[in-house]
Amino acid sequence: MKEKVILWILALCCLLAGCAAPRSAPVPSAPPSSPEAQENRPLTVWSVYWDCQESVAVIGGAADRIEAVSLFAAYFRDGALFLPQKTLETLQALRDSDAWAQKPIYLSVVNDVTEGETTIQKDTGILQSVLSPQQAESHARALIAMARENGFDGIEIDYEKIRKDRSLWQLFLAFEEILLPLAEEAGLGLRIVLEPGIPAETLPFPQGADYVVMCYNLHGIGTEPGPKADLAFLRALYDRFAGLPNLSFALANGGFDWEEASGKAVSLTEKDAAALAEAHQVLPRRDAASGALSFSYTQDSTRHTVWYADSETLALWAAELDACAGKTVPISIWRVD
Repeated sequence: MKEKVILWILALCCLLAGCAAPRSAPVPSAPPSSPEAQENRPLTVWSVYWDCQESVAVIGGAADRIEAVSLFAAYFRDGALFLPQKTLETLQALRDSDAWAQKPIYLSVVNDVTEGETTIQKDTGILQSVLSPQQAESHARALIAMARENGFDGIEIDYEKIRKDRSLWQLFLAFEEILLPLAEEAGLGLRIVLEPGIPAETLPFPQGADYVVMCYNLHGIGTEPGPKADLAFLRALYDRFAGLPNLSFALANGGFDWEEASGKAVSLTEKDAAALAEAHQVLPRRDAASGALSFSYTQDSTRHTVWYADSETLALWAAELDACAGKTVPISIWRVD
């Protein structure tokens, strides 16, 4: 399985060359993009702390094609920043390899909050607190200290669900203005992950950080069945975010399994989806508008619909963004699995 995932990453870099996807309908035509450009595409991958052993093997095996890694994630526990031990173990395992001794490794920080046995994901209440004028500088310094003391090369801020809250965006932008010079002084890179629904055109994001747009929220939990992105969605996102400095794009493999009667959706990795198709002896079909794969199956008299992205899908999405930009764009992949 490790070798298959390594090939998956290499296939994306080579733009459909050597992909080993399930048999399906023909792939839609991707915008032209030279093999040389694909070989040189800046590529960052996320590794999650609950699957660090597999991640280290995959990242190590494809080190010549991966520019940077973002380790997911530090969060808030009992009111303070918390860094899981498995994240540190992943960092150390990568540093112990020759390939990753000098390559940049970022610490991703999210606004998930754990209090005792309760966890709230993407909690904006904690952001109102730590980004307030009274706490913004101390929060920035705590992030810098956590990254430096543990040997990271940069910080990735992945604070979500701010959406169109103008007052919270004002706090965030003021915090970023504090964090940027501190990171530069400490020799740390800074990545800012942005959700697709934010009012990007009217927010004055400062120079100095790398901005990463999430391009995979078109369909998911709470929506009707469909792909995480399609080509029209990507073009619209590019147009809205094109004015940001140091812009890159995050794509995601995998997808969701919708139970048709209830509308409930369950997240699936690409491996999960392919295994489901095989178990139910169905042939996934590739959608012309998105390049994503889909199929339906029945289990316990309940009809299910699955949509997911594989390496061919991601390569098509990357090429579409290249066509919008008129150049090879940096890509981040959620996630190594």
